[in-house]
Amino acid sequence: MKARSLRPSVVIFLAVATSLSGSFVSAGPTHVVRRGAAIRTAAASASAVSYSVEVPVVTRVQGTALFRTAIDISNNTSNAVTARYQYSYNRFNPDGTKDFFRTPIQSISLLAFDNFHRDDFVEYMGTLPGVLQPGADQSSFGTLLVTFENLPSSQGWEGAVYARTYSLNPTGPGTVAIAYPASLFFESANASLVATIRDTQLATASPAGRLRTNIGIRNTDLRGTGQTVTVQLSFFDVTTGNPTNGQRVGNLLTISGLEPGEVEQFNNIRAAAAIPANVTGMLAFADVVGATASTPTIEGYVNMLDGDTQDGAFFEMKCADTDGCGN
Repeated sequence: MKARSLRPSVVIFLAVATSLSGSFVSAGPTHVVRRGAAIRTAAASASAVSYSVEVPVVTRVQGTALFRTAIDISNNTSNAVTARYQYSYNRFNPDGTKDFFRTPIQSISLLAFDNFHRDDFVEYMGTLPGVLQPGADQSSFGTLLVTFENLPSSQGWEGAVYARTYSLNPTGPGTVAIAYPASLFFESANASLVATIRDTQLATASPAGRLRTNIGIRNTDLRGTGQTVTVQLSFFDVTTGNPTNGQRVGNLLTISGLEPGEVEQFNNIRAAAAIPANVTGMLAFADVVGATASTPTIEGYVNMLDGDTQDGAFFEMKCADTDGCGN
């Protein structure tokens, strides 16, 4: 297999990051993340600490079906805890355009060993005065940043958020869904992400089903730069026996001007990137364009869907930085 060569900008970034690594404060296991109208935590003390997590997809949108996201926000400790949340989202307009917004910060009080649940979180936010822009309760797609305050420690288990994005089963009763935990930002990358993806839409019958892949990228901006980021996706063939095995295939895909907290998703990677019909397995790379030691960090996810049942499998892309991740 041919080695993937790094773009010059990435090589320069790695050299700069290595030379500056001694100046960075050592990253803890968790982070407090602030965006726009920043989430302000209570005064820190040895016995009351905070950290943030982020749900990579929260939505209420009509596509091939009506997709909704259920949210659970849990306090797993004996402390009374405050959870402050902010929805960063694109509202889809009737004319096909979209607009990016962030909600005002909202607070939830959680008792010891407590949970807050909503089956349709965007619809719920639509009932809160002044939280969502008009129409966003019916057609929006974004991320949910949650900061837990007054925790006894900050290892990452103390406060947790889980999401389930679902739609009605197209072939019978019930729903089909993907479910995923909120990110602790461990996979946030300064330069590159990678994942293995599959697409068997055009392949001969397989017991694994007719699979297609969606990929989403979001600007996590762990350093709080407030800057946008541009990300380029590339794909390398790993299909056994193919003459292009180990080579880049299809077209590059670009996401430009991604705001902190914003997520963009490419649906059906085969079609979007014009992947050749004989390619069924790929390595997908997401590279920050013009990465430097001060550009925003990114994370990504893969959603592989069965073309017949619409059943999905969701997983994170892995940070491929050589100088450490989540910092």
